[in-house]
Amino acid sequence: MKILHVVSNYYPAHGGPQYTMKHLSEKMVDWYKDDVTVATSNSLYGPEQKVFKKIEPVNEIVNGVNVFRFPVIRWHYQAIEFASRVYRKIFKQPLPHRIRKKRWEMDAPLIDKMMNDFNGDVIMATTINYMFSDYPLWRFSKKNPKPFILYGALHLHINWPKDSPIINRARICDCYIANTNYERQRVIAYGVDPNKVVTIGTGIAIEDMHCNPEQVTAFRNQHGIQPTDILIGHIGRLSEGKGAGILLDAFIELYKTNKNIKLLLAGTVTEYVDELKRKIEQENLPVILLTNFSDEEKKILFNALDIFVLASKGESFGVVFLEAWACKKPVIGTDMGAVASLLEEGVDSYLFEAGNALSLSNKLQVLVNDGALRNSFGKAGNIKVQQNYTWPVIVERYRQAYQLGIENFNQSRKGA
Repeated sequence: MKILHVVSNYYPAHGGPQYTMKHLSEKMVDWYKDDVTVATSNSLYGPEQKVFKKIEPVNEIVNGVNVFRFPVIRWHYQAIEFASRVYRKIFKQPLPHRIRKKRWEMDAPLIDKMMNDFNGDVIMATTINYMFSDYPLWRFSKKNPKPFILYGALHLHINWPKDSPIINRARICDCYIANTNYERQRVIAYGVDPNKVVTIGTGIAIEDMHCNPEQVTAFRNQHGIQPTDILIGHIGRLSEGKGAGILLDAFIELYKTNKNIKLLLAGTVTEYVDELKRKIEQENLPVILLTNFSDEEKKILFNALDIFVLASKGESFGVVFLEAWACKKPVIGTDMGAVASLLEEGVDSYLFEAGNALSLSNKLQVLVNDGALRNSFGKAGNIKVQQNYTWPVIVERYRQAYQLGIENFNQSRKGA
């Protein structure tokens, strides 16, 4: 197949969709000899974020994938934020959504042009909140419309109105790829044709998470982690939305009665890191705070942990759970949405009440005190990954979804 992948930002940028798109693109080229092109922004961070770092070069071939990076229109961000503050002060309510959404919907005209000019079999895009997902609305006004697959990665902790443009994007694509059955059921309830919704998720190479035990021992020794200490950790973006603060609050509660625990907070920098540092220093806590580490270092971190926690309320999947399970680590996540659909309470994980630090602390305490249970959860999660989330399984399912989208597109054109 000749495929165009469209994504907000691409390797070396980090994030769930970025991770999935890189592996999909490269493995489709390597295993199936597909011709894959990526259209993306030139931003290392989410292109709608205040933090911006340009990625060079504009065009390069990365492991057989032809990557094009385009600029994003950003001049209006500060204007909208200023207008929002003034409007709220005067009218005591948020700026109208039709204006606010322009702050978060990525506007990259050259990506749209590339989609319009693409001469291939299928276009797949992620994620649903960006403007390029409107492609089906305008493709038939052009000469060369293509089948359009949408990997939504929809954050369903937000109660989207049924007439939301976000939800309409799920309705108008030719095939919608959901990360979990929870997401599938929700988008169908929003009116998306069930015959075009498939559940896949993302993948992992378990062997890529293996590392030398001596490296793990060296890391724990370097940071003063004793053999009897239990290391609890979050590895991911260090933001409030990802639940780093809730985990820190839960750790503070647990540390009051158990001094044989330590906390690892590791991930990409956000403006929230300063708040985390302030609280860690204020409470004089045994917390290891790491940022901007390599993939080689990341697998050492996962293997060094005793318990992995992702306290985020807004995940569409959570590839970090797969990474922890690949290392046979027990995991804890929130009791809602996609996370609760992926994790099996009491079998491979614990779930806690979203946003409730005391609930998380209570679950942590059980695992801290029960080594056999930690081992049981880790082994069960590892089996789940081997059966459902290895890359050969995932890539094949994605290609089947592309074929379904092509068939749906052709059928719709016949019926037009």
